[in-house]
Amino acid sequence: MARAARGVTEGMKGAGYYDAHSEYQRRIVTDSKATILKCVDALDLASMTGACTIADYGCGTGATSVQSVGMALRRLRERDLELPLHAIHADLVTNDFNQLFRNVAEGYASAVDGSIYVSAVGGSFFTQIIPSRAVHLGMCSNAAHWFRSQPKVEMPEGMFFSDARGAARKRLAQEAADDWLAFLEARAAEIVPGGRMLVQGIATVQGNDGTENVSAAELLQLMWEVASAMAEDRLLDKSRLVSYIFPVYCRSKDEAIAPMLPDAPHEREFEVVSTEIAEIANPYWELFQRDGDAAAYARVYIQFVRAFAESTMMKHLFGDAPALCDEFFHRCETGIARDPLRGKYKSWILRLVLARR
Repeated sequence: MARAARGVTEGMKGAGYYDAHSEYQRRIVTDSKATILKCVDALDLASMTGACTIADYGCGTGATSVQSVGMALRRLRERDLELPLHAIHADLVTNDFNQLFRNVAEGYASAVDGSIYVSAVGGSFFTQIIPSRAVHLGMCSNAAHWFRSQPKVEMPEGMFFSDARGAARKRLAQEAADDWLAFLEARAAEIVPGGRMLVQGIATVQGNDGTENVSAAELLQLMWEVASAMAEDRLLDKSRLVSYIFPVYCRSKDEAIAPMLPDAPHEREFEVVSTEIAEIANPYWELFQRDGDAAAYARVYIQFVRAFAESTMMKHLFGDAPALCDEFFHRCETGIARDPLRGKYKSWILRLVLARR
């Protein structure tokens, strides 16, 4: 299948904006602490002749990356007081790495004793970006659900993969599967035998009644309705909107583990250690439940959305027009303030731990 020439995003909204509006993502990492510690405890430190290397893929500006890497480094230091530790933060070259290193300096760099070396890598995690057999623990939170490149599928009734039907849905599923294979192939090269890889992100789960529950689907429905209204108002080109897909795919557990099943492409490289579905409480909805202020709820909720969505929508829907982007998010906020249930954020987090064979 042909790939788009341009990537889906240039990273999360920088200059501290994403960090200030990513409480939900931080909760995901906090909830995964026990899993992170189990991954660290599974590492054979006695066999290491140099530094123990942790790589965080899709680090963004650091709010969650420093949190998860810090958990792992603290546990490693508890296990060995002298072992050199190396933390690698990886993301696209357009990422705000200056903000990342500010977070590192204010985070684990000043809180974990002993020799700690920190570096950053710019590049796509769908390719190998770290030397072969150099990583002992890989982590990827809230990132692997992004498509590698902007999907080219026309959908007149929505902008999320779950809105697609028939051949269009199959094309998106295949593209996401190909992206996942590329991610795993790169990690198989980078992670040492016996190493661990933790991947967690928004997922699709089956409800008790057999229906498909897709993370963020109600939010994307609201975003589609707002964009459609802007097209009706001749602020957006309708043909551009019809061909726009918000470039995220929420894998099911079966889709995530498929490459490691018998006779699958990565059966020999990875063993599935564990899978888990977690539901994380929505901090923005909790705020509304506490004080009943719909306007305040709408404001903080859309700040959260804008932090991860602005870059890709500016690039592929708004044509790098800041005024259009501002109008879009203003309309989203206004709609939620009028009806707080509209576009309510619901998600299920798939947590997958792999062992490198």
